[in-house]
Amino acid sequence: MNIIVRNNTELSNKHVRFIKWKIYKLKRKFDHLIYAEIHLNVEGNSPKRYETNVRLGVSGHDIIIKNQSHDIREILRSLDQSAHRYLRKRK
Repeated sequence: MNIIVRNNTELSNKHVRFIKWKIYKLKRKFDHLIYAEIHLNVEGNSPKRYETNVRLGVSGHDIIIKNQSHDIREILRSLDQSAHRYLRKRK
């Protein structure tokens, strides 16, 4: 399984490793996950607004999840919940 993380922010590697760890856990639970592409972007300076675009490769159409928030932890939490919900529907 390929995991590609495009980090266009100033996030530390700790957050990138955490994202990869969550994706590997999804792969173990849902065996039909082929690849994952994660794009991290930031907008603004004073209150930074983080954007994530996640593309999960499964057979058929890919699953695309988009999130925006000022807090990166909130994005990671909702990303995990959304991915579980969409992959459960595909199972």
